[in-house]
Amino acid sequence: MLETREQISKDANFGALTEAILERDQPRTSDIFHRMVTEQGRSVGDALSIVAAAEAPFVQVHSHINVREGNITLINNDHTLLGLRSSVSLMSFMPKGYALLPLLQSVWYVPAGLDIWNQLLGRYPGRYASMKGMNVPPPDYGPVVWNADAEPIVTRGTLKERLHEQLVATISGDAKRAYGLFLGLAEEERARPALRDQIRFLGAIDMQETVIGRKARNTGHKSIRARAITDLIDFIGWEKAHGVFYMGVPDMAVGPLYYSLYDAVCVMVAEAFPEDGGKDLKQTNSGRLDEAEVENLIDLLMSADQLTVFTKITELLRAGISLNSLGDTIQVAAAELILRITVPRSFTDGQHAFDYCNTVNDWIRTTNNPYQPRILYLMANFVNDVARSLKLQTSVLAEERRGLGISTRTGAALLKELDETILAFDFPRATMLANAYLNSGADRQPYLSAVAVTACKFQDDPHNQKITHSSYEEYGHNSTHLKDRLLLAAVRLLAGWPKMPGERDCFARFEADWGRR
Repeated sequence: MLETREQISKDANFGALTEAILERDQPRTSDIFHRMVTEQGRSVGDALSIVAAAEAPFVQVHSHINVREGNITLINNDHTLLGLRSSVSLMSFMPKGYALLPLLQSVWYVPAGLDIWNQLLGRYPGRYASMKGMNVPPPDYGPVVWNADAEPIVTRGTLKERLHEQLVATISGDAKRAYGLFLGLAEEERARPALRDQIRFLGAIDMQETVIGRKARNTGHKSIRARAITDLIDFIGWEKAHGVFYMGVPDMAVGPLYYSLYDAVCVMVAEAFPEDGGKDLKQTNSGRLDEAEVENLIDLLMSADQLTVFTKITELLRAGISLNSLGDTIQVAAAELILRITVPRSFTDGQHAFDYCNTVNDWIRTTNNPYQPRILYLMANFVNDVARSLKLQTSVLAEERRGLGISTRTGAALLKELDETILAFDFPRATMLANAYLNSGADRQPYLSAVAVTACKFQDDPHNQKITHSSYEEYGHNSTHLKDRLLLAAVRLLAGWPKMPGERDCFARFEADWGRR
Protein backbone atom coordinates (compact mmCIF):
# COMPACT_ATOMS: atom_id res chain seq x y z
CA MET A 1 0.00 0.00 0.00
CA LEU A 2 1.42 3.37 -1.00
CA GLU A 3 1.77 5.86 1.83
CA THR A 4 0.29 9.32 1.28
CA ARG A 5 2.05 12.56 2.13
CA GLU A 6 -0.32 12.94 5.08
CA GLN A 7 0.79 9.58 6.44
CA ILE A 8 4.48 10.38 5.94
CA SER A 9 3.95 13.76 7.67
CA LYS A 10 3.20 11.95 10.94
CA ASP A 11 6.88 11.07 11.26
CA ALA A 12 8.45 12.86 14.24
CA ASN A 13 11.04 14.57 12.00
CA PHE A 14 8.65 15.85 9.34
CA GLY A 15 7.54 19.05 11.05
CA ALA A 16 11.04 20.19 12.01
CA LEU A 17 12.37 19.36 8.55
CA THR A 18 9.56 21.22 6.79
CA GLU A 19 10.09 24.24 9.05
CA ALA A 20 13.85 24.30 8.34
CA ILE A 21 13.22 24.03 4.59
CA LEU A 22 10.64 26.84 4.58
CA GLU A 23 12.92 29.04 6.66
CA ARG A 24 15.62 28.36 4.05
CA ASP A 25 17.92 27.15 6.82
CA GLN A 26 20.33 24.95 4.91
CA PRO A 27 22.57 23.89 7.85
CA ARG A 28 19.59 22.92 10.01
CA THR A 29 17.93 21.02 7.16
CA SER A 30 21.03 18.90 6.59
CA ASP A 31 21.62 18.51 10.32
CA ILE A 32 18.15 17.03 10.83
CA PHE A 33 18.79 14.58 8.00
CA HIS A 34 22.20 13.69 9.46
CA ARG A 35 20.72 13.00 12.91
CA MET A 36 18.03 10.81 11.41
CA VAL A 37 20.65 8.55 9.86
CA THR A 38 23.46 8.64 12.41
CA GLU A 39 21.61 9.01 15.73
CA GLN A 40 18.12 7.68 15.14
CA GLY A 41 19.25 4.70 13.12
CA ARG A 42 17.00 5.45 10.16
CA SER A 43 17.95 4.03 6.80
CA VAL A 44 19.01 6.52 4.14
CA GLY A 45 15.95 5.51 2.12
CA ASP A 46 13.58 6.28 5.01
CA ALA A 47 15.25 9.62 5.64
CA LEU A 48 15.03 10.57 1.96
CA SER A 49 11.37 9.59 1.91
CA ILE A 50 10.70 12.24 4.56
CA VAL A 51 12.90 14.88 2.90
CA ALA A 52 11.17 14.34 -0.45
CA ALA A 53 7.68 14.52 1.07
CA ALA A 54 8.56 17.67 3.02
CA GLU A 55 9.87 19.61 0.04
CA ALA A 56 7.60 18.28 -2.72
CA PRO A 57 4.84 20.94 -2.67
CA PHE A 58 7.32 23.81 -2.80
CA VAL A 59 9.48 22.81 -5.79
CA GLN A 60 6.75 22.85 -8.44
CA VAL A 61 6.27 25.07 -11.47
CA HIS A 62 3.25 25.44 -13.75
CA SER A 63 5.34 26.14 -16.86
CA HIS A 64 8.95 25.70 -17.87
CA ILE A 65 9.04 28.98 -19.77
CA ASN A 66 8.10 32.55 -18.96
CA VAL A 67 8.29 35.84 -20.85
CA ARG A 68 10.31 38.72 -19.42
CA GLU A 69 10.56 42.04 -21.30
CA GLY A 70 9.33 40.27 -24.41
CA ASN A 71 11.96 37.54 -24.22
CA ILE A 72 11.38 33.84 -23.61
CA THR A 73 13.11 32.58 -20.46
CA LEU A 74 13.77 29.01 -19.32
CA ILE A 75 12.75 27.58 -15.95
CA ASN A 76 13.97 24.16 -14.79
CA ASN A 77 12.74 23.32 -11.31
CA ASP A 78 14.02 19.79 -10.76
CA HIS A 79 17.49 20.32 -9.33
CA THR A 80 16.53 19.28 -5.82
CA LEU A 81 15.19 16.01 -7.23
CA LEU A 82 18.31 15.52 -9.36
CA GLY A 83 20.49 16.23 -6.34
CA LEU A 84 18.85 13.53 -4.21
CA ARG A 85 19.19 10.96 -6.98
CA SER A 86 22.78 11.90 -7.83
CA SER A 87 23.90 11.69 -4.20
CA VAL A 88 22.40 8.23 -3.79
CA SER A 89 24.15 7.04 -6.93
CA LEU A 90 27.50 8.55 -5.93
CA MET A 91 27.58 7.05 -2.42
CA SER A 92 29.28 3.81 -3.49
CA PHE A 93 32.24 5.70 -4.96
CA MET A 94 32.99 7.70 -1.81
CA PRO A 95 35.98 6.75 0.37
CA LYS A 96 35.57 5.59 3.95
CA GLY A 97 34.03 8.25 6.15
CA TYR A 98 32.58 10.25 3.26
CA ALA A 99 29.54 8.17 2.26
CA LEU A 100 27.06 10.72 3.67
CA LEU A 101 28.76 13.76 2.13
CA PRO A 102 26.89 13.69 -1.22
CA LEU A 103 23.59 13.15 0.59
CA LEU A 104 24.22 16.07 2.93
CA GLN A 105 25.07 18.25 -0.06
CA SER A 106 21.83 17.39 -1.83
CA VAL A 107 19.73 17.97 1.29
CA TRP A 108 21.61 21.25 1.95
CA TYR A 109 20.56 22.43 -1.50
CA VAL A 110 16.82 21.86 -0.95
CA PRO A 111 15.98 25.18 0.83
CA ALA A 112 17.70 27.07 -2.00
CA GLY A 113 15.55 25.39 -4.67
CA LEU A 114 12.03 26.39 -3.62
CA ASP A 115 9.55 28.10 -5.97
CA ILE A 116 11.92 28.64 -8.87
CA TRP A 117 9.18 30.46 -10.77
CA ASN A 118 9.08 33.33 -8.28
CA GLN A 119 12.84 33.23 -7.70
CA LEU A 120 13.37 34.19 -11.32
CA LEU A 121 10.87 37.01 -10.95
CA GLY A 122 12.75 38.35 -7.93
CA ARG A 123 9.86 37.53 -5.60
CA TYR A 124 11.44 34.70 -3.61
CA PRO A 125 15.01 34.13 -2.42
CA GLY A 126 17.17 31.18 -3.42
CA ARG A 127 19.86 29.93 -5.74
CA TYR A 128 18.24 31.03 -8.99
CA ALA A 129 17.54 34.53 -7.73
CA SER A 130 21.18 34.82 -6.61
CA MET A 131 22.41 33.38 -9.90
CA LYS A 132 20.55 36.16 -11.74
CA GLY A 133 22.14 38.78 -9.49
CA MET A 134 18.98 39.52 -7.49
CA ASN A 135 19.28 40.07 -3.74
CA VAL A 136 15.77 39.17 -2.60
CA PRO A 137 15.12 39.96 1.09
CA PRO A 138 13.50 37.31 3.30
CA PRO A 139 9.76 37.45 2.54
CA ASP A 140 6.89 37.30 5.00
CA TYR A 141 5.21 34.62 2.84
CA GLY A 142 6.06 31.11 1.78
CA PRO A 143 6.72 29.55 -1.62
CA VAL A 144 3.75 29.09 -3.94
CA VAL A 145 2.44 25.54 -4.38
CA TRP A 146 1.90 25.48 -8.13
CA ASN A 147 0.68 21.88 -8.46
CA ALA A 148 -1.55 20.49 -5.73
CA ASP A 149 -1.16 16.90 -4.59
CA ALA A 150 -3.65 14.47 -6.10
CA GLU A 151 -5.70 11.41 -5.34
CA PRO A 152 -5.11 8.19 -7.30
CA ILE A 153 -7.26 7.80 -10.40
CA VAL A 154 -8.20 4.22 -11.21
CA THR A 155 -9.88 3.70 -14.57
CA ARG A 156 -11.38 0.65 -16.21
CA GLY A 157 -9.57 -1.37 -18.84
CA THR A 158 -6.55 -3.58 -19.29
CA LEU A 159 -3.17 -2.61 -17.88
CA LYS A 160 -2.02 -1.70 -21.41
CA GLU A 161 -5.04 0.57 -21.89
CA ARG A 162 -4.55 2.28 -18.53
CA LEU A 163 -0.84 2.85 -19.20
CA HIS A 164 -1.80 4.41 -22.51
CA GLU A 165 -4.20 6.78 -20.74
CA GLN A 166 -1.38 7.92 -18.48
CA LEU A 167 0.94 8.37 -21.46
CA VAL A 168 -1.61 10.45 -23.38
CA ALA A 169 -2.34 12.62 -20.35
CA THR A 170 1.38 13.34 -20.03
CA ILE A 171 2.04 14.21 -23.66
CA SER A 172 -1.17 16.30 -23.67
CA GLY A 173 0.17 18.40 -20.81
CA ASP A 174 -2.58 17.38 -18.37
CA ALA A 175 -0.35 17.29 -15.30
CA LYS A 176 -3.10 16.67 -12.75
CA ARG A 177 -4.62 13.72 -14.60
CA ALA A 178 -1.23 12.24 -15.55
CA TYR A 179 -0.20 12.34 -11.89
CA GLY A 180 -3.48 10.83 -10.65
CA LEU A 181 -3.34 8.03 -13.21
CA PHE A 182 0.27 7.33 -12.23
CA LEU A 183 -0.72 7.01 -8.57
CA GLY A 184 -3.57 4.68 -9.47
CA LEU A 185 -1.25 2.42 -11.45
CA ALA A 186 1.54 2.60 -8.87
CA GLU A 187 -0.77 1.05 -6.27
CA GLU A 188 -0.60 -2.20 -8.26
CA GLU A 189 2.70 -4.03 -7.92
CA ARG A 190 2.19 -5.82 -11.26
CA ALA A 191 1.96 -2.46 -13.04
CA ARG A 192 5.15 -0.97 -11.65
CA PRO A 193 7.76 -2.37 -14.10
CA ALA A 194 5.76 -1.14 -17.11
CA LEU A 195 5.01 2.18 -15.41
CA ARG A 196 8.69 2.64 -14.63
CA ASP A 197 9.60 1.95 -18.27
CA GLN A 198 6.92 4.33 -19.51
CA ILE A 199 8.22 7.22 -17.40
CA ARG A 200 11.71 6.66 -18.85
CA PHE A 201 10.28 6.52 -22.40
CA LEU A 202 8.32 9.73 -21.87
CA GLY A 203 11.47 11.45 -20.64
CA ALA A 204 13.58 10.25 -23.54
CA ILE A 205 11.20 11.37 -26.32
CA ASP A 206 10.61 14.88 -24.94
CA MET A 207 13.57 16.38 -26.74
CA GLN A 208 13.95 19.72 -28.50
CA GLU A 209 15.16 19.74 -32.10
CA THR A 210 17.88 22.32 -31.57
CA VAL A 211 19.54 24.51 -28.96
CA ILE A 212 20.95 26.75 -31.69
CA GLY A 213 19.57 30.26 -31.32
CA ARG A 214 17.33 29.34 -28.39
CA LYS A 215 17.11 30.70 -24.83
CA ALA A 216 14.29 28.39 -23.72
CA ARG A 217 15.83 24.97 -24.14
CA ASN A 218 14.70 21.52 -23.09
CA THR A 219 18.35 20.36 -22.71
CA GLY A 220 17.25 16.80 -22.01
CA HIS A 221 15.94 17.60 -18.53
CA LYS A 222 12.79 15.53 -18.93
CA SER A 223 14.89 12.39 -19.41
CA ILE A 224 17.22 13.31 -16.54
CA ARG A 225 14.14 13.99 -14.40
CA ALA A 226 12.55 10.67 -15.38
CA ARG A 227 15.62 8.75 -14.30
CA ALA A 228 15.75 10.65 -11.00
CA ILE A 229 12.14 9.64 -10.35
CA THR A 230 12.61 5.96 -11.11
CA ASP A 231 16.01 5.58 -9.40
CA LEU A 232 14.78 7.21 -6.21
CA ILE A 233 11.62 5.12 -6.22
CA ASP A 234 13.76 2.01 -6.51
CA PHE A 235 16.03 3.18 -3.69
CA ILE A 236 13.35 4.40 -1.27
CA GLY A 237 10.74 1.80 -2.20
CA TRP A 238 7.45 2.42 -3.97
CA GLU A 239 5.46 2.36 -0.74
CA LYS A 240 7.37 5.29 0.80
CA ALA A 241 8.19 7.32 -2.31
CA HIS A 242 5.18 9.65 -2.42
CA GLY A 243 7.36 12.75 -2.20
CA VAL A 244 9.29 11.59 -5.26
CA PHE A 245 6.04 10.94 -7.14
CA TYR A 246 4.74 14.40 -6.23
CA MET A 247 7.98 16.20 -7.11
CA GLY A 248 8.55 14.51 -10.44
CA VAL A 249 5.50 12.97 -12.08
CA PRO A 250 3.27 16.06 -12.55
CA ASP A 251 6.27 17.89 -13.94
CA MET A 252 6.69 15.33 -16.72
CA ALA A 253 3.52 16.85 -18.23
CA VAL A 254 4.41 20.51 -17.63
CA GLY A 255 5.10 22.34 -20.89
CA PRO A 256 6.53 23.21 -23.18
CA LEU A 257 6.61 19.64 -24.45
CA TYR A 258 8.84 18.77 -27.40
CA TYR A 259 7.86 15.76 -29.50
CA SER A 260 8.44 17.04 -33.03
CA LEU A 261 11.94 15.55 -33.32
CA TYR A 262 10.78 12.18 -32.05
CA ASP A 263 7.88 12.33 -34.52
CA ALA A 264 10.31 12.93 -37.40
CA VAL A 265 12.50 10.04 -36.26
CA CYS A 266 9.47 7.73 -36.06
CA VAL A 267 8.63 8.49 -39.70
CA MET A 268 12.24 8.03 -40.80
CA VAL A 269 12.71 4.72 -38.95
CA ALA A 270 9.40 3.37 -40.30
CA GLU A 271 10.66 4.05 -43.83
CA ALA A 272 14.11 2.59 -43.14
CA PHE A 273 12.76 -0.58 -41.48
CA PRO A 274 9.36 -1.18 -43.12
CA GLU A 275 8.97 -4.72 -41.79
CA ASP A 276 8.59 -3.84 -38.11
CA GLY A 277 9.63 -0.21 -37.68
CA GLY A 278 12.92 -1.29 -36.11
CA LYS A 279 11.23 -2.77 -33.04
CA ASP A 280 13.28 -5.98 -33.18
CA LEU A 281 16.68 -4.36 -33.67
CA LYS A 282 17.68 -4.76 -30.03
CA GLN A 283 17.24 -8.53 -30.34
CA THR A 284 18.67 -8.96 -33.83
CA ASN A 285 21.66 -6.59 -33.81
CA SER A 286 24.78 -7.82 -32.02
CA GLY A 287 27.67 -6.28 -33.96
CA ARG A 288 30.28 -3.95 -32.47
CA LEU A 289 31.95 -0.93 -34.01
CA ASP A 290 35.71 -1.42 -34.40
CA GLU A 291 38.18 1.26 -33.30
CA ALA A 292 38.25 3.03 -36.67
CA GLU A 293 34.46 3.00 -36.90
CA VAL A 294 34.16 4.45 -33.39
CA GLU A 295 36.51 7.31 -34.25
CA ASN A 296 34.83 7.95 -37.59
CA LEU A 297 31.38 8.17 -36.00
CA ILE A 298 32.64 10.58 -33.34
CA ASP A 299 34.22 12.77 -36.03
CA LEU A 300 30.94 12.71 -37.94
CA LEU A 301 28.96 13.74 -34.87
CA MET A 302 31.33 16.65 -34.32
CA SER A 303 31.26 18.00 -37.86
CA ALA A 304 28.43 16.76 -40.11
CA ASP A 305 24.88 18.03 -40.57
CA GLN A 306 21.83 16.33 -39.08
CA LEU A 307 20.80 14.46 -42.23
CA THR A 308 24.29 12.98 -42.64
CA VAL A 309 24.32 11.89 -39.00
CA PHE A 310 20.87 10.30 -39.20
CA THR A 311 21.77 8.53 -42.45
CA LYS A 312 24.87 7.08 -40.80
CA ILE A 313 22.93 5.81 -37.76
CA THR A 314 20.46 4.09 -40.07
CA GLU A 315 23.31 2.56 -42.09
CA LEU A 316 24.95 1.16 -38.94
CA LEU A 317 21.67 -0.25 -37.63
CA ARG A 318 21.05 -1.92 -40.99
CA ALA A 319 24.57 -3.37 -40.80
CA GLY A 320 23.68 -5.12 -37.53
CA ILE A 321 25.49 -2.87 -35.06
CA SER A 322 24.00 -3.22 -31.58
CA LEU A 323 22.20 -0.46 -29.74
CA ASN A 324 24.75 -0.72 -26.93
CA SER A 325 27.73 -0.25 -29.23
CA LEU A 326 26.16 2.80 -30.85
CA GLY A 327 25.11 4.21 -27.47
CA ASP A 328 28.63 3.75 -26.10
CA THR A 329 30.14 5.62 -29.03
CA ILE A 330 27.64 8.49 -28.87
CA GLN A 331 28.41 8.78 -25.14
CA VAL A 332 32.12 9.21 -25.88
CA ALA A 333 31.18 11.85 -28.46
CA ALA A 334 29.23 13.65 -25.71
CA ALA A 335 32.39 13.58 -23.59
CA GLU A 336 34.29 14.99 -26.54
CA LEU A 337 31.97 18.01 -26.51
CA ILE A 338 33.04 18.82 -22.95
CA LEU A 339 36.70 18.23 -23.77
CA ARG A 340 36.53 20.82 -26.58
CA ILE A 341 34.70 23.56 -24.66
CA THR A 342 36.83 26.52 -23.54
CA VAL A 343 34.15 29.03 -22.39
CA PRO A 344 32.79 28.26 -18.89
CA ARG A 345 29.13 29.11 -19.55
CA SER A 346 29.16 26.84 -22.60
CA PHE A 347 29.77 23.79 -20.43
CA THR A 348 26.03 23.70 -19.73
CA ASP A 349 25.26 22.46 -23.25
CA GLY A 350 27.95 19.79 -23.24
CA GLN A 351 26.99 18.72 -19.73
CA HIS A 352 23.32 18.27 -20.57
CA ALA A 353 24.05 16.31 -23.72
CA PHE A 354 26.32 14.01 -21.71
CA ASP A 355 23.74 13.45 -18.97
CA TYR A 356 20.92 12.89 -21.48
CA CYS A 357 22.97 10.23 -23.23
CA ASN A 358 23.68 8.59 -19.88
CA THR A 359 19.99 8.39 -18.97
CA VAL A 360 19.17 6.86 -22.34
CA ASN A 361 22.06 4.40 -22.23
CA ASP A 362 21.00 3.28 -18.77
CA TRP A 363 17.43 2.80 -20.06
CA ILE A 364 18.71 0.76 -23.01
CA ARG A 365 20.84 -1.41 -20.72
CA THR A 366 18.11 -2.07 -18.16
CA THR A 367 14.87 -2.47 -20.15
CA ASN A 368 13.72 -3.89 -23.48
CA ASN A 369 11.42 -1.18 -24.78
CA PRO A 370 10.94 -1.80 -28.53
CA TYR A 371 11.25 1.89 -29.37
CA GLN A 372 14.79 2.32 -28.05
CA PRO A 373 16.45 2.32 -31.51
CA ARG A 374 14.64 5.56 -32.30
CA ILE A 375 16.14 7.27 -29.26
CA LEU A 376 19.66 6.68 -30.63
CA TYR A 377 18.84 9.32 -33.25
CA LEU A 378 17.83 11.78 -30.52
CA MET A 379 21.09 11.12 -28.67
CA ALA A 380 23.11 11.62 -31.85
CA ASN A 381 21.19 14.78 -32.73
CA PHE A 382 21.75 16.32 -29.30
CA VAL A 383 25.51 15.78 -29.49
CA ASN A 384 25.71 16.94 -33.09
CA ASP A 385 23.50 19.96 -32.42
CA VAL A 386 25.69 21.13 -29.51
CA ALA A 387 28.85 20.57 -31.57
CA ARG A 388 27.48 22.76 -34.36
CA SER A 389 26.05 25.34 -31.96
CA LEU A 390 29.36 25.83 -30.14
CA LYS A 391 31.56 25.21 -33.22
CA LEU A 392 33.44 22.33 -31.61
CA GLN A 393 34.85 20.79 -34.76
CA THR A 394 38.47 20.83 -33.53
CA SER A 395 40.06 19.35 -30.41
CA VAL A 396 41.88 21.82 -28.15
CA LEU A 397 43.71 19.33 -25.91
CA ALA A 398 47.00 19.27 -27.83
CA GLU A 399 47.21 23.06 -27.76
CA GLU A 400 46.34 23.23 -24.06
CA ARG A 401 48.93 20.60 -23.22
CA ARG A 402 51.75 22.84 -24.45
CA GLY A 403 53.47 24.66 -21.62
CA LEU A 404 51.54 23.06 -18.78
CA GLY A 405 54.60 21.10 -17.73
CA ILE A 406 53.18 18.13 -15.88
CA SER A 407 56.25 16.23 -14.75
CA THR A 408 56.43 12.62 -13.63
CA ARG A 409 55.14 12.18 -10.09
CA THR A 410 53.32 9.64 -7.96
CA GLY A 411 49.62 8.92 -8.41
CA ALA A 412 48.86 10.32 -4.96
CA ALA A 413 50.64 13.57 -5.80
CA LEU A 414 48.72 13.87 -9.07
CA LEU A 415 45.40 13.36 -7.29
CA LYS A 416 46.25 15.95 -4.64
CA GLU A 417 47.09 18.54 -7.27
CA LEU A 418 44.05 17.53 -9.30
CA ASP A 419 41.78 18.37 -6.35
CA GLU A 420 43.50 21.73 -5.85
CA THR A 421 43.35 22.53 -9.56
CA ILE A 422 39.63 21.74 -9.85
CA LEU A 423 38.94 23.94 -6.83
CA ALA A 424 40.96 26.70 -8.51
CA PHE A 425 38.74 26.33 -11.63
CA ASP A 426 41.76 25.73 -13.88
CA PHE A 427 40.08 23.35 -16.31
CA PRO A 428 42.92 23.01 -18.88
CA ARG A 429 45.40 21.96 -16.19
CA ALA A 430 42.84 19.77 -14.41
CA THR A 431 42.21 17.94 -17.68
CA MET A 432 45.93 17.36 -18.20
CA LEU A 433 46.47 16.17 -14.62
CA ALA A 434 43.62 13.71 -14.96
CA ASN A 435 45.01 12.53 -18.28
CA ALA A 436 48.47 12.05 -16.75
CA TYR A 437 47.02 9.91 -13.96
CA LEU A 438 44.93 7.78 -16.32
CA ASN A 439 47.85 7.29 -18.73
CA SER A 440 50.17 6.26 -15.89
CA GLY A 441 48.37 2.98 -15.48
CA ALA A 442 47.69 3.68 -11.80
CA ASP A 443 44.71 2.08 -10.05
CA ARG A 444 41.44 3.72 -11.14
CA GLN A 445 39.71 3.33 -7.75
CA PRO A 446 41.69 6.07 -5.92
CA TYR A 447 41.02 8.35 -8.88
CA LEU A 448 37.26 7.70 -8.76
CA SER A 449 37.15 8.27 -5.00
CA ALA A 450 39.26 11.43 -5.10
CA VAL A 451 37.26 13.08 -7.89
CA ALA A 452 33.98 12.09 -6.21
CA VAL A 453 35.04 13.86 -3.01
CA THR A 454 36.05 16.95 -4.98
CA ALA A 455 32.70 16.95 -6.80
CA CYS A 456 30.94 16.88 -3.44
CA LYS A 457 32.77 19.94 -2.19
CA PHE A 458 30.48 22.02 -4.43
CA GLN A 459 26.93 22.60 -3.27
CA ASP A 460 25.59 25.17 -5.71
CA ASP A 461 24.48 22.85 -8.51
CA PRO A 462 23.66 19.11 -8.30
CA HIS A 463 24.96 18.75 -11.85
CA ASN A 464 28.47 18.70 -10.36
CA GLN A 465 27.65 15.40 -8.66
CA LYS A 466 25.44 14.22 -11.53
CA ILE A 467 28.13 14.49 -14.22
CA THR A 468 30.58 12.69 -11.96
CA HIS A 469 28.31 9.71 -11.47
CA SER A 470 27.26 9.69 -15.13
CA SER A 471 30.87 9.48 -16.24
CA TYR A 472 31.67 6.71 -13.73
CA GLU A 473 28.63 4.68 -14.72
CA GLU A 474 29.31 4.98 -18.43
CA TYR A 475 33.00 4.23 -17.94
CA GLY A 476 32.03 1.00 -16.20
CA HIS A 477 29.88 -0.11 -19.13
CA ASN A 478 31.59 1.45 -22.14
CA SER A 479 32.94 -0.94 -24.76
CA THR A 480 35.08 1.50 -26.78
CA HIS A 481 38.84 2.04 -26.67
CA LEU A 482 38.22 5.72 -25.86
CA LYS A 483 36.32 5.27 -22.60
CA ASP A 484 38.95 7.17 -20.56
CA ARG A 485 37.59 10.32 -22.17
CA LEU A 486 34.45 9.85 -20.07
CA LEU A 487 36.50 10.30 -16.89
CA LEU A 488 38.39 13.25 -18.33
CA ALA A 489 35.14 14.99 -19.23
CA ALA A 490 33.87 14.93 -15.66
CA VAL A 491 37.05 16.55 -14.36
CA ARG A 492 37.04 19.24 -17.02
CA LEU A 493 33.45 20.13 -16.30
CA LEU A 494 33.95 20.20 -12.53
CA ALA A 495 36.78 22.68 -12.97
CA GLY A 496 35.15 24.69 -15.75
CA TRP A 497 31.46 25.00 -14.87
CA PRO A 498 30.83 28.37 -13.12
CA LYS A 499 30.25 28.17 -9.36
CA MET A 500 28.31 30.27 -6.89
CA PRO A 501 29.66 32.25 -3.89
CA GLY A 502 29.67 30.16 -0.72
CA GLU A 503 29.58 26.92 -2.66
CA ARG A 504 31.77 25.12 -0.10
CA ASP A 505 29.89 25.93 3.13
CA CYS A 506 28.36 22.48 3.39
CA PHE A 507 31.69 20.74 2.91
CA ALA A 508 33.24 22.95 5.61
CA ARG A 509 30.42 21.94 7.96
CA PHE A 510 31.00 18.28 7.09
CA GLU A 511 34.71 18.51 7.84
CA ALA A 512 34.16 20.39 11.10
CA ASP A 513 31.17 18.50 12.46
CA TRP A 514 29.24 15.83 10.56
CA GLY A 515 32.27 13.91 9.33
CA ARG A 516 33.56 13.51 12.87
CA ARG A 517 30.46 11.88 14.35
